[in-house]
Amino acid sequence: MWGNPGRCTRDRSGGGRSRAATLRAALLTCLASTMAACGSAPAGTFHPGGSAAAGAGASGPAPPGPGGGKPLDWPPFGRDVHIGMPGWLPTDPHQASAVLAAKNFLLAFLYAEYRGNQDDRWARYVSPTVLSALKSSLTQPVVSTESFTGTIAFTHMQASPDPTTKGAVDVSECFDNARSDNTDLATGKVVADHVPANQHYYLNTDVMAESNGRWQVVSVDPVIYYPQAAECKP
Repeated sequence: MWGNPGRCTRDRSGGGRSRAATLRAALLTCLASTMAACGSAPAGTFHPGGSAAAGAGASGPAPPGPGGGKPLDWPPFGRDVHIGMPGWLPTDPHQASAVLAAKNFLLAFLYAEYRGNQDDRWARYVSPTVLSALKSSLTQPVVSTESFTGTIAFTHMQASPDPTTKGAVDVSECFDNARSDNTDLATGKVVADHVPANQHYYLNTDVMAESNGRWQVVSVDPVIYYPQAAECKP
């Protein structure tokens, strides 16, 4: 569990349930959603050209639409990992910038888990209020000793004004890691999956706010799993 999840979560669902970390049985309550996801733009899948290397950088194709035409900051996942990220961006430039930052955060945090907490590029996308909780989650042995292979898909992305923080944007998306496997970081062998099947599909919302010209994650809401998040299962 998070070291202090109360500092970074807001329960809009009436629940407070945690969810399995992106590919592990580690429970995370700081990446979540209560928004009904929408948006039908096809996902762009990153097919990295090589295996991950510490400190290396990689770029995927620039997303269409507003947001300054900036490309996503793709981490250097290995050849055996495929990440599907929607190319969709809102037409509103303010929201588009928030969505672009949220996408980069999701990719960077996923890469930290892929590297067994040996990469911290994700930290640039979060505020001090959530930094310590996220760091704590990544130190859990189930994260720091494992990696993953296979396909992970982010879909049904949506952006809307946050109802409680002026100028903030709620960025929501579905997460699906059912076509991936945890692996032992040292041996590369597949680790048995003990996560309930429905917890491979869920809605997630990151609350994004702008400070000094940079968008950062300032809060996150408890997740909604399938079947409550019915749209998140293919």
